[in-house]
Amino acid sequence: MINKFFQFNDYFELAQILHDCTAFQISIEYLDKSIELSTYLPINKNRLVNVYELRGNSNIRIGNYWESISDFSNAIKIDPNDSILYFWRGFAYESLEEYPKAVKDLKISHQLDPDFGLSKILLDHMEEKDF
Repeated sequence: MINKFFQFNDYFELAQILHDCTAFQISIEYLDKSIELSTYLPINKNRLVNVYELRGNSNIRIGNYWESISDFSNAIKIDPNDSILYFWRGFAYESLEEYPKAVKDLKISHQLDPDFGLSKILLDHMEEKDF
């Protein structure tokens, strides 16, 4: 079992490196392996949030917005108080022109962390749209 923990961490660390090198599709493949291993292991919840967040961001980078929404939704189920997760899910909804859902998530992001400027900027931009 300890070997599986090492595998989980190795996959996640490789995925981070690949993401930083803009190899997003390969990063997603390693994150998929981490998530698959997590179903058999008692993984720290914060670490699992990090995996879903990175996969969501990788999916955004290649235009897989619905997949990224699923990833951020999974992360939010684990940590419903993380403003950044709502921001990125709102960003993905905005990219899909799902404006009411985007505004809802951006408002939650801003409420959770009023000092997180990006959520306020995107929220102001969204509220200017006529939808």
